[in-house]
Amino acid sequence: MSSDESEVLPWEKVGKGNAKKLKRAGILVDLERCVGCHSCSISCKTEHSVPLGNFRTRTHYLQRPGHNQITHVPTLCMHCQDAPCLDACPTGAIGRLDDGRVVINDERCNGTKACIPACPYGAISIHKETGRAEKCDFCRQRTDVGLEPACVEACPTEALRYGDMDDATDPVAQYAKEKQAVPILAEAGTKPSVVYVGVESWMEDRVKSVQPTDDEDGIIYE
Repeated sequence: MSSDESEVLPWEKVGKGNAKKLKRAGILVDLERCVGCHSCSISCKTEHSVPLGNFRTRTHYLQRPGHNQITHVPTLCMHCQDAPCLDACPTGAIGRLDDGRVVINDERCNGTKACIPACPYGAISIHKETGRAEKCDFCRQRTDVGLEPACVEACPTEALRYGDMDDATDPVAQYAKEKQAVPILAEAGTKPSVVYVGVESWMEDRVKSVQPTDDEDGIIYE
């Protein structure tokens, strides 16, 4: 470490001027690294003060057919390039940022729930206290000041990585290409900005059958 770097304190590296301008924000989920520790779900709840029974990130515990082996599959909003929730919202509460991520405007949402069945990933739920829709936004309040999403920072095995999916020079995009990462439930045709390493068709069948209200602790056992 150079003398200049050693003089910079961690909190001095955070601020509007340190935020990365991405073409298309995305997350890579490496199932070969995920150990099912649930850190992503817990950190997400803590970061956003998500109430009991609501979750923006979930961890599926799946038993491989015919084996005792357990596979862990974290899921969150996929920030689709062709987002069905955006078209389904009757109040225009769901919009898109310049970097492609899909966000909900709390002031415009009136809790019609039209977005929930429109999402093929079960990523949207109704906040039990406000009655408005909520979902993952890649921790906009963190990335706007140069931090990574809470789930990415909390992951101890680097199974979650945040980067620019449309920048060929971005390490995450390069890793995705190297590992042949693919979107989950690609047949939905939504062009997700979240891609997976090591996903198999049997996992997708289990994940798409789960509804947002199926569990109370964020861990889905199947």
